[in-house]
Amino acid sequence: MHRRPACSWLATGTAGGLGGFVLILIAVTAVLAVLSPSPAAAAAAGARPTSTRLVAGGPNVDAPVYDADAPDPDVIRVGSTYYAYTTGSDLRNIQVLESSDLQSWTLVGDALPVLASWSTFGETWAPGVVALDGTYVMYYATEVAATGEECISLATSAVPTGPFTDDSTGPLVCQMDLGGSIDPQPFVDGGGTPYLYWKSNNGQVAMPADIWAAQLAPDGSALVSPPVKVLAQDQAWESTLESPFMVEGAGAYVLFYSGGLWNSPGYGVAYADCDGPLGPCTKPDDAPVLHSDGSRLGPGGESLVQDADGNWWMAYDAWDGPASDYSYAQGAFRSLWVAPVTFAGGTPTIGAGEEPEGYRLLAGDGGVFGFGAAAFEGSMGDRFLASPVVGGAADDATGGYWEVGADGGVFAFGDAPYLGSMGGRNLAAPIVGMAVTPDGGGYWLVASDGGVFAFGDAPYLGSMGGRHLAAPIVGMAVTPDGGGYWLVASDGGVFAFGDAPYSGSMGGRHLVAPIVGMAAMPQGGGYWLVGSDGGVFAFGAAPYFGSMGGGRLTAPIVAVVAGPGSGGYWLVAADGRVLSFGDAQFLGSMGGRHLAAGVVGATAG
Repeated sequence: MHRRPACSWLATGTAGGLGGFVLILIAVTAVLAVLSPSPAAAAAAGARPTSTRLVAGGPNVDAPVYDADAPDPDVIRVGSTYYAYTTGSDLRNIQVLESSDLQSWTLVGDALPVLASWSTFGETWAPGVVALDGTYVMYYATEVAATGEECISLATSAVPTGPFTDDSTGPLVCQMDLGGSIDPQPFVDGGGTPYLYWKSNNGQVAMPADIWAAQLAPDGSALVSPPVKVLAQDQAWESTLESPFMVEGAGAYVLFYSGGLWNSPGYGVAYADCDGPLGPCTKPDDAPVLHSDGSRLGPGGESLVQDADGNWWMAYDAWDGPASDYSYAQGAFRSLWVAPVTFAGGTPTIGAGEEPEGYRLLAGDGGVFGFGAAAFEGSMGDRFLASPVVGGAADDATGGYWEVGADGGVFAFGDAPYLGSMGGRNLAAPIVGMAVTPDGGGYWLVASDGGVFAFGDAPYLGSMGGRHLAAPIVGMAVTPDGGGYWLVASDGGVFAFGDAPYSGSMGGRHLVAPIVGMAAMPQGGGYWLVGSDGGVFAFGAAPYFGSMGGGRLTAPIVAVVAGPGSGGYWLVAADGRVLSFGDAQFLGSMGGRHLAAGVVGATAG
């Protein structure tokens, strides 16, 4: 994060009844799930987690607890009261909010009304507060007025609401040769030793961002060890990484961080397992673990705090969904969200606001293969088909799904309603794809000549049928509200209808391999195209998470499927292999197994 919309927070603080932020207890092969609070969760203990999964769910996942600008929140508990410190807003340098239950918040005012003499007004963000030796110490990022560098300073107060005072004559940390230092976050280990974590590179220099750590003096006033790099920017989805937040329990250390662009739906939270406060730290393969959904977009700046009953809660900021301009200039803002957190072993239990991940692979003979939460409800495999299956769609409303043949025949499974087809009718060109309305009450079929056929309550919004095409249509995707759709051709040309915004295409550009499909962001605002070689092209607000372009494939890619948020996607190959990018989990595949017919498409859910 950066600027007023900045980065970082933490949940340390040990004053009053807090008793130290060092007792997160994590079970073996821990799964971090945001659920209903459980007193037993805080008592679960185990070894260093090897697989931590964060899922948004439970109370207040679908709505913010403070629906006003409150970016980069750091929440601490003092006795029975919670305080949230956030990046400044409305001419306040550092906001401080107060709550008795984590659900209803009141703005107290400016925790840092007077800046250090060397700092620039209007350039303060990402506060992190901890109580050390009876004093509240606030670390925050700010700009050096004389140089424009972004660095870290500290201020102190005798009470949590402030005012905090910064009488320093210069920054505490400022790695000018690395693009500055921002996003400070303190952490106190089980032995009472304080540490500071931060990010190098404010995003304005052409070098990767890194996460650093150093031990602090007992009163937090100075670094007493050389800075150590504990995390590097090395994953495809990490256009940057920032907002470090360390937790410890039963000898296990987990460093959470935010990654991606803070003003995009691809922003999210990931983690790394660490051997100690100063690392080394190792990222798992399934990051990020918290991403956009229909209610909140671009969640980040994670902060954890424990209530009096031993339950853990996560605070974070997010742009309100289902659509956002991701721009303060356009009147949008990042509100405060809070959800309960449980550290537990086993398969993640997902609460309200997030659906389990799953996908189905569809074969040309009508075979269906379900993985994850995508249940098998039947198929056309081993049945007589007048023409091969070319694709299908999932019905989120019922959990059912459809398959469609090249002749326009439609086959419904589970509780997905049959609403009609083009089977038995004369077609100028074969059907190549299918898309469904958000409520499952209608669907569209699209032919290779661009003809579109609407059924049920799916509105007909236009087509390319009868128009000249430089290349055949190979697929379609639908906007989140069902009021528009896109068609994509094999040369990468994109055609938008209804309220579907045109955000660009590969039409007229050199392609190593033909485009074979597209997927729209679940929240709208962008889409991905994929080529048969696995190359992925992102348009609009759709973030790029990587591709197989230039990589080795055992069979050509036939489809791209968006993950449950906007934080990842799957690529599906004709031999049934599934390749995961971003936080789209790998849930299994048909790769290496005998298939009676090749895979031709896939659906999510």
